[in-house]
Amino acid sequence: MAYEAKPNTGSLFKAEKKSEKAPDYTGTFKDSTGKEWRLAAWVKEGAKGKFFSLLASEPMAKPINVVDNNEDGGLPF
Repeated sequence: MAYEAKPNTGSLFKAEKKSEKAPDYTGTFKDSTGKEWRLAAWVKEGAKGKFFSLLASEPMAKPINVVDNNEDGGLPF
């Protein structure tokens, strides 16, 4: 059985590949209406020590697969 997040809960996971601007942690959050959000977190240093800087955003749209029905397989030659 797959894990199903309950409303007002979420999870963050440490990023495997990290570039300079990429988040240190990524994950998802489900709000009180059941809508799922993407989460990103960066570990930063401030006057009071280390902290998480967070960003919540709409989930990215999944790419649409295009099917080519040409008999030649869609090759231009």
